[in-house]
Amino acid sequence: MIRSFAPTPFLVLAATATAVGGGFDAGLATIRKEDLSAHLRVLAGPEREGRDTPSQGQAEAARFLEQCYRDAGWLPAPDSVEVWKALSKRPLPPLPESTVATAGSTAPEGTYLRPYTRRLPRPDSAACYLRLDLGAGAPKEFVLGTDFVPLARCEGEVKGELAFAGFAIEAKKESYDDLEGVRLKGRVALVFEGEPDHPKRFDGPELTPDASLWKKVEALRAAQVAGVLFVRRPLAADPKSKDADTWDEPGLSFRSTWAEWNQERPDERPKETLPCLEISMDCASALAGVDLAALERGMDKSARPNKQNWKGRAVLLRSRCEEAEVELDNVVAWLPGSDEKLAEEVVVIGAHYDHIGVDTRGRVGFGADDNASGSAGLIEIAQTLAAARPRRSILACSFSGEEDGLLGSKALAQRLPVDKARIVAMLNMDMIGRGDKDEVAVLGIVQNPALEKVIERAKRLAPSLVQKIVMRQGEDLFERSDHFSFHEIGLPVLFFFEGLPIERNPDYHTWRDTLDKLDVEKMRRTSVLVYETAWTLANDDNRPPRSRE
Repeated sequence: MIRSFAPTPFLVLAATATAVGGGFDAGLATIRKEDLSAHLRVLAGPEREGRDTPSQGQAEAARFLEQCYRDAGWLPAPDSVEVWKALSKRPLPPLPESTVATAGSTAPEGTYLRPYTRRLPRPDSAACYLRLDLGAGAPKEFVLGTDFVPLARCEGEVKGELAFAGFAIEAKKESYDDLEGVRLKGRVALVFEGEPDHPKRFDGPELTPDASLWKKVEALRAAQVAGVLFVRRPLAADPKSKDADTWDEPGLSFRSTWAEWNQERPDERPKETLPCLEISMDCASALAGVDLAALERGMDKSARPNKQNWKGRAVLLRSRCEEAEVELDNVVAWLPGSDEKLAEEVVVIGAHYDHIGVDTRGRVGFGADDNASGSAGLIEIAQTLAAARPRRSILACSFSGEEDGLLGSKALAQRLPVDKARIVAMLNMDMIGRGDKDEVAVLGIVQNPALEKVIERAKRLAPSLVQKIVMRQGEDLFERSDHFSFHEIGLPVLFFFEGLPIERNPDYHTWRDTLDKLDVEKMRRTSVLVYETAWTLANDDNRPPRSRE
């Protein structure tokens, strides 16, 4: 479900200051730890399900970023309507009435979403169905995208009596077997995803290989089931968060890809599969005629199989996907410069907001550091710049698809909102929430030596917060984040990163990259440094030289 968000007071203040232009100090005052924490809870909360490109959780994150830019007084990019009409098959999203006009102008029609495409599996809506036949009357129809989604590469059409197979786990080590004694041949198995959530069984909170969808498919094929309905396990919001009731679950998002983890071999899909759908808990209860959520809670508590005998409930299902060009979204916003002459020139600031999603066991790549941290910092910097009003214009870019090969930034760099000759430099933030709070690594100086003096001057704009800026190291990382797409087209770039080497962060690209591991004070200090650098570049009379090849 896509939701709207009420602007918080500091956003309103930033938007009000936009038309006035309060200068550097007015912007600096808006970067606060409390605000960074609030952004992080939205972007890296369990409801976002790892912000895979694409996913419903990512779509919600995009809508949140869009509203943050809008509430801070930023506008859609000048060419947003033209690009949308050329690239998107969707209707142009209307701008809400709450859009704040910058510098007293009237906000144009447009959109902050900037589409591009990627070839991926997607549900074939004309060839997917799920029906329940109780033997009397017309079968009950369920809704694709609300009640069920296909499981990619597990296709086919079947009809069979519904049978309960618990978690479909056979684990000798745990003396646990959901399938023992259950008649499954020729039936449609209804199966919970994951494994019993018990503090002392199945490694407690750590999901084991027994939870893998692919291991379950192999076991169910051996039991000769006709098809499988996997019940998606809801990811609950953090009950301790004051924003816990702000968001709904993202709905039943089709998963075209699965997360893979650093230094861990992914669970392999079997060569032969079965027709499979993933279904919601409400759909599962309607199919079974019992409260499946209560049944699952009981199995979590006991960590024992639960045998059910459902009769006269026939299920008809068809699972089918197609390869297609799937639309994805960057989120791009525009802040006009305050100087009539220099406003024609542009500084670009970016951070990717995607991560790697969920794996076949149900482990979530929360991506708190990578890169909810940089995205939260970008929101804060957007607010500072709106309040301060630099001389040059600013283009803020929240990229998707970074984890899949810099897809979003490459798409934007290939179709820039303004002429490339007008762009002064690009600043990128990726992973700014871990490590020594007094240290920041800045890559790009080797390629752009003139920018070292820019950083030195920028740092003197406010009392020193970052004591150590590491430069001319970590070149193995230079090609691995979104600034590189701009470097490739000859633009000066800087990459702000938490510290070197990357191996200092043991949770990089794992399901352990969670909010509790972040140092929000370090994020604040880094955000201030990036703001100082952006301000310097956006106000200097002269622009830096082009990037070295």
